[in-house]
Amino acid sequence: MHNGYTQAEGVTNLDKVPPTGALVAIGFPKFGGGLGGYARFVAICPPDWGHGVTIAESRDAPLPRYEKPLVYDSEKGMRVRR
Repeated sequence: MHNGYTQAEGVTNLDKVPPTGALVAIGFPKFGGGLGGYARFVAICPPDWGHGVTIAESRDAPLPRYEKPLVYDSEKGMRVRR
């Protein structure tokens, strides 16, 4: 990261992403209580791709709305809902 590059470690199913015609997006880090690494990787692939799920099949889409906004808690060192 000090040289202007990022490194991805432990990314699963990357071998299933088509070599061409896909867009890999790196999202924001998981928030408090999450497991795993620093960010989420999502591969946006052609409609005829045989792996993964569609937006309609995902339980997180559309993203849920919350009454409480995320705020940074300096004591916990992460964002929490209050």
